[in-house]
Amino acid sequence: MSKIVFLSDLHLSPTHGFFWPNFLTARAAADAAGAEAVVVCGDLCINGPDSDDEMTFAARALASFATPVLALPGNHDVGDEPPGQDPEQIIDGPRLARWDAAFGADRFVRDIGAWRLIGVNAQLFGSGLVREWEQDDWLASCLAGAADRRIALVLHKPLFIETADEGPANASSLTPAPRAKLLALLQAHGVAMVISGHLHARRDRVVAGLRHLWLPAIAFLGSASHGGVPGVDAVVMDFSGSEVVVEPLPMPRLEQHDLAALKQHGRYKFLRDMPPCPPEVT
Repeated sequence: MSKIVFLSDLHLSPTHGFFWPNFLTARAAADAAGAEAVVVCGDLCINGPDSDDEMTFAARALASFATPVLALPGNHDVGDEPPGQDPEQIIDGPRLARWDAAFGADRFVRDIGAWRLIGVNAQLFGSGLVREWEQDDWLASCLAGAADRRIALVLHKPLFIETADEGPANASSLTPAPRAKLLALLQAHGVAMVISGHLHARRDRVVAGLRHLWLPAIAFLGSASHGGVPGVDAVVMDFSGSEVVVEPLPMPRLEQHDLAALKQHGRYKFLRDMPPCPPEVT
């Protein structure tokens, strides 16, 4: 069995249940896919950086899968790397500890088919935290130990939007300095693919020999301004051959939520600011 289901950007909350029905549909489809594992590519929460309850809720939701789950954090889980989308939610030690208590790890390595999948915490790159350097050493070791397997890196944020040398720093992709360092490491080890979420849009292209795959979201549509196609969906990937085959995850159509409309076109800056509307959890 060489298939993995990829879900991204769930945005779950025990107080704001906008996207809970989409999650239930995706969970059922993922468990029916016969995959070896489900990878959740960040942003499990709406307000995870500042809420124990949200992190606990997301952890329980992922524990309800029949299929093994590998979860990576996003900016809505552990906070953003500087400068960040929200200056009040920058990644730090206590926020990482909250994730650790719920999920146990913020990275993984898994060999499947002809490939080695390496999942990392995107929010650490450029954070200046001790764990950033620990992850750097761990990543280098995982890359070096791949032997003859092809390598795919999995993380929440894309490395860049259009070009590897773009700037300035922004909240849509990795910041320039850590990006350049990471790209040099990936190139040195012949990494073939980078899989990311965050932008709630589909995009699949090769840049300088490296395939960059953006994942759709489970929660709400992204913006077309980044160059991808906004999407609320999920994918299943087959890693049995030298090229990864990517297909839509078979399931009923998810609700195509529009974030601006949901936040009443500027009335609320963040989803966490909205009046409570708890999910119907049985």
